[in-house]
Amino acid sequence: MANLEIDFCGVNFKNPIAAASAEPTLNADNMKKCIDKGAGSVIAKTMTDSPAMRELTTRAKWRFLNEKHEVCHGKVPRGFSLYSRSGLAIEQPKEFMKEITETVRYAEQNKSVVIGSIGSTDIDGWVELAKQMEGGGVPLLELNFGCPHPKLMPGVRTGMNVGQDFNYGCEITAAVSKAVKVPIIIKVTPQVTDLVQFSGMLKDAGAASVTLTNRFIGFVPDIETGKPMIYGKAGVGGPWTKPLTLRWINEVRKAFGDELPITGTNGAYDWRDVVSFIMSGASIVQICSAVMCYGYGWIEKQVDGLDKFMDEKGYKTINDMLGIATDACIEYSEMPAEKATVDEEMCVNCGMCLKACFSEAMQQGEEKVFVKEENCVGCGGCYSVCPVKGTIEMHQV
Repeated sequence: MANLEIDFCGVNFKNPIAAASAEPTLNADNMKKCIDKGAGSVIAKTMTDSPAMRELTTRAKWRFLNEKHEVCHGKVPRGFSLYSRSGLAIEQPKEFMKEITETVRYAEQNKSVVIGSIGSTDIDGWVELAKQMEGGGVPLLELNFGCPHPKLMPGVRTGMNVGQDFNYGCEITAAVSKAVKVPIIIKVTPQVTDLVQFSGMLKDAGAASVTLTNRFIGFVPDIETGKPMIYGKAGVGGPWTKPLTLRWINEVRKAFGDELPITGTNGAYDWRDVVSFIMSGASIVQICSAVMCYGYGWIEKQVDGLDKFMDEKGYKTINDMLGIATDACIEYSEMPAEKATVDEEMCVNCGMCLKACFSEAMQQGEEKVFVKEENCVGCGGCYSVCPVKGTIEMHQV
């Protein structure tokens, strides 16, 4: 039986699946629903002293978009985009702290963890909000340096506006880490040039961990009306972003190892993605978009799926998987040479491999295709498009 528990920044989690800071964690009632469905942790909706960001949430809008970036209207594909305009926690800090303390008590009764989240407009505000969260009993605190919405709100300096100013972000991190005893996690925006550099700076400033990453800013026109979807630019994320997020998790894990634990978010759809995040180097994996689409029951399915996968593969603990794909990652110059081979008995002679080969290695024979080995560079295009699995294989030479 697999053990899903993991120690993260000195706190024990019953499993690595977290409900990310968003509408599913908007208040105590919502967070309790996540906990009831087995979430190892919940990250509360970001508490803020910004009236503009609180008011924006009262007018929140979002759409689930298909591969054509049209509203799904029914069946939502696995690779959907979540396109949304929203803000931070609706209540003023004093009122929202009642939601936090209530949820902390409930989480303790259910062996779950509440991670606080804050976003202010100046350094003193960050410190004050952090102290309030610590006083509410949260064992960990996430500082939201990545929310895309403030970037679209003139005069509001929080979220992504902080995450894109490395020095200012580090000033806040240093001030908060000195003011509270609980470990702090910095949630960063992907819309910067170098998250490895920033992560290192945050670590030096006092961060115990980083969350990689928040969402992007996007723009989607409705070509039928000639108007923008939900009135203009918005935050955009969802399962399609997974490779982009995992790239940063891979690089930060490779740079700092266990010295800077990672929580991963933006792209985790199901338990398979949770495994991918863990193997890339994320100890805790936050899910959001799929829960917003399918409801709280989605969390329970992913916890069960992760448990079954680990049993099937023989992984005893989360640490057995942590970072193993990053450990196996090699540079371009180290890639081995490969050649394609074709099983002529399995080949259905569809011609797909001929279209995908640009080195003239795949050749049409009298009856079936064959490989002109001296031309093959081992790109794998033929392997990818062949409709009959096992017909074309790639072999090291």
